[in-house]
Amino acid sequence: MSTSPDTADETGKKSKKRMFLLVSGGVIVALATLGVFGFQKFHRQTPVHDEKKAALTIVSIPTIVSNLDTGDGRARYVKITARVQTQGAPDAAKMALLMPQIQDAFQTCLHGMRPDEMEGVGIYRLRETMLVQIENILAPLPVRDLFFVEVLVQ
Repeated sequence: MSTSPDTADETGKKSKKRMFLLVSGGVIVALATLGVFGFQKFHRQTPVHDEKKAALTIVSIPTIVSNLDTGDGRARYVKITARVQTQGAPDAAKMALLMPQIQDAFQTCLHGMRPDEMEGVGIYRLRETMLVQIENILAPLPVRDLFFVEVLVQ
């Protein structure tokens, strides 16, 4: 049996079309795979193994006793003991020189607070405010956190 020229032409077109679809599908799969591996390689965060940065140090702030703003002339006091967590080992002499500035920042902030602001979320606000001020005072030394060890309101 002989095939007509039209049938041979259609069979050739179908095989070329099928070959084109297979090749283009393979190229798309290959590019997608390369894209995924490239994204993972270049966007993976590498851990920092610097010993100075990895060391966390806790520095105690001397106990602070301050009076609160009652508005009615009655004396109300707050006693706070806190610690600062720094990244890296601070120089003890430098910390001793900066401690009065930290205590002054606490005193200034506490003198403007009312006793009802020292309840609930007020402690969190005080912590956040003081954390920013301590970061500014210890500027080149990174401050990680501020911990209140004791908060007494009388």
